[in-house]
Amino acid sequence: MPWVETISEDAASEKLQTAFRKVHERAGYVPNIARIQSLRPATMERGFDLYCQIMDDPTGLSKRDRVLIATVVSKVNGCLY
Repeated sequence: MPWVETISEDAASEKLQTAFRKVHERAGYVPNIARIQSLRPATMERGFDLYCQIMDDPTGLSKRDRVLIATVVSKVNGCLY
């Protein structure tokens, strides 16, 4: 089983705690996909902001359609997320 070094929420810098808090507020928890980015909080924030932009932007697709597209793409790529 692979292992990736992460920084716990308790040991997080102020910047990382802010990033964890933003993710937690949206998802209700901090998923592993965010935790594995904890060594690079700036990258984590940019990735999270991109995710929010894609999922929240009113593009003519419903939220349901965007989630369905993301699910199919993840399945095709063999990705749990």
